[in-house]
Order: sequence, then structure tokens, then C-alpha cells
Amino acid sequence: MPPTLLKIDSPETGFEMPPVRRYPFNEMGVGDSILIDDFRLAQSARVSAINFIKRHDLGWKFGIRKMDNGWRIFRIN
Repeated sequence: MPPTLLKIDSPETGFEMPPVRRYPFNEMGVGDSILIDDFRLAQSARVSAINFIKRHDLGWKFGIRKMDNGWRIFRIN
């Protein structure tokens, strides 16, 4: 997933920046997954998933598995 570029306007314009989310954890259902082709990014996503669960006080679980074309982060429950 390429990094998102944001243009930051001055506060006088009244523009509010939407929250930036790198991974769509809040939109994932049980069994959904994200494919990441770089191991370091996959590890970062795994840690981000753990922090997302803690931050939102959810009972979810995520897992990571090596696939032929990268790593998948699964929502388990």
C-alpha cells in the first residue's frame, strides 16, 4: 500500500484533516485479511493491530501467516 500524501492547509481555511489510518482494521470482519508483501511492514501491521485492539478495548484477535506472495494479517475473532 503506497503512503498517502496529505496537503496541510493553514487553520484559517477551516479545513479539518480526516484521521489517517494506514490499515483498515475497523472495517475488517472475522476472516478478512490484509496481504502485505514486505516482512517488516507485516510486522508493523501486526503490532498496529494489537494496539488498535487495546486502544478501542475490543475482544478481537489478529494472526499473521506466511503465504506464497507475502504475509497475511487475519482477523480471527
